[in-house]
Amino acid sequence: MKFSKISFRLLVNMIVKLLFFVSIIKISSIFKINFILGSYRALFSGSSAAVPLAGLFGGGFLSFVIFVFAILFRYLIFGISSLHILAFYVPGLFASLYMSSENIVIRLFLPALCMILFILNPIGLQAFAYSFYWLIPIVIYFIKTKNIFLHALGSTFVAHAVGSVIWIYTVGMSAEVWNSLIPIVFLERLAIASAIVAFYKLFNLLGNKLKKRSPVSLVVFPVINFAGTRRV
Repeated sequence: MKFSKISFRLLVNMIVKLLFFVSIIKISSIFKINFILGSYRALFSGSSAAVPLAGLFGGGFLSFVIFVFAILFRYLIFGISSLHILAFYVPGLFASLYMSSENIVIRLFLPALCMILFILNPIGLQAFAYSFYWLIPIVIYFIKTKNIFLHALGSTFVAHAVGSVIWIYTVGMSAEVWNSLIPIVFLERLAIASAIVAFYKLFNLLGNKLKKRSPVSLVVFPVINFAGTRRV
């Protein structure tokens, strides 16, 4: 009986977290940041900052569930006509996994692999300097810092690395365009990392407020159990 109660509580906890972060991601997607890799139809949005926090507060499993949910929703509503669509979803998954653990595969090997794959592409070879940005999460890995901004920066550049590799192998874009994006990427990723930190502080503030309110805290906080308790 006790085991069943614990399992039920964990299930409710996961469902509430899922609904919470899906809602936050959907709302934040309204706020646009910049066009994606020179595209004039698709844009980065506030969801680029919200998605990684699902991993930080909810863990890798929640991140994967949100990813599967997003892919299925896209397929059922719009279908998947091209592999470049994955560049809108896969990077967020890895950004979220980056925030959920200190796994060496995600934090060190993945950005290094992305650099190699990018430069192995004939177009990427001509724009090899673009991939130097992915040295940032590699350097951060060796710093072993607890600074939330650096974690956010590493997360968003891992997402950038994965998205760029998918894009260069699925979308025809010249080396000149890739090179022209180098100065834009810095400002774009700085903005996303700053937004991640802002969300992080907001969620922790929310958790601290809920802790102090009764009976709301007795019902809501034990179920959500993420804000006000997560520290990198």
